[in-house]
Amino acid sequence: MSSFRRATSASVPSPVQLRGTKAFINNQSLISSGLREMDTLLGGGLLLGSLSVIESSCFGSYCADVLRYFAAEGLASQHVVAADSVVMDSLPLELSIAQKQVKAQMQSSKLTIAWQYEKYNDTNTTSSSRFCHSFDLSKAMATEMKKACHEITYNPSMVYRDVYCQILALINANTDSVVRIALSDVGAPVIYGDVTEVRPLLQFLRAIKGLLHLHRTRLVCMMSVPLYLLPNAAVAQIRHISDYDFEVSSFLGDMQQVPAELQEFTGLFCVHKLARMHSLTCHSLDQVKLGIKRERRKLKLEHLHLPPEGSRSQKQEKPIDLSF
Repeated sequence: MSSFRRATSASVPSPVQLRGTKAFINNQSLISSGLREMDTLLGGGLLLGSLSVIESSCFGSYCADVLRYFAAEGLASQHVVAADSVVMDSLPLELSIAQKQVKAQMQSSKLTIAWQYEKYNDTNTTSSSRFCHSFDLSKAMATEMKKACHEITYNPSMVYRDVYCQILALINANTDSVVRIALSDVGAPVIYGDVTEVRPLLQFLRAIKGLLHLHRTRLVCMMSVPLYLLPNAAVAQIRHISDYDFEVSSFLGDMQQVPAELQEFTGLFCVHKLARMHSLTCHSLDQVKLGIKRERRKLKLEHLHLPPEGSRSQKQEKPIDLSF
């Protein structure tokens, strides 16, 4: 009788799916960024336990709007959200709540048609069961929902250490829910001091990365960094530490120098790095640059539709030969 046995794969218990998450490969989970186009670009959403860095290449970019979507999606999904005052003061309105208010008003009024009762009494779908919600940037989020968001304050003497301690305390106090961290302008001189000293910023990013690795099943962080204020040597190190790295730029104030094929957009969204957690490769992208345009109610990401090669040169007029 042979002593050799066929190797069988050990049963690996799947992680418990928390609210606002969906299962992914290698026993990982995804959360929504709040922007449906961004989730599609990333292959379904952001990985839990990841650090997303949004590079602000100029003043007045759309980094704050992306962070607002990220934090508002967490509140709509009943996650624990911690954000600074820049993000927290202007969270957008979640549209399903507004629709529920309209339905409640319609229920209180007299309905003369019988089939309308069934339409307005549909309570099978709740906002917490949706993966990605819709938001209205022109209206503010309800005060009741903003009370669930924890505001991160700054201690001028020890900013990085104070922010880290607040995040750690929030993680320890909430062990059964996803915790989202949204920080804006990390490393800005107004709050964090001298921008020429990059070492405290890098130490802070590594400390946050350690927390994400320790609590990778229920913690995710997104922050914006004003790289146009930092030394060039810090860019490569920040991209190396982060899991996701995006660059957001704006055309506002410089529309005259924008090419004709980009006139319909007001900015660019560039992907520099995607997460490779527990995998040898990452999601492949068709395009690494997308156009941004903010309408009255929503921030939109769209693919660039560039003209065919050589079409611009064909439209140019030939110079007149004045030689005799």
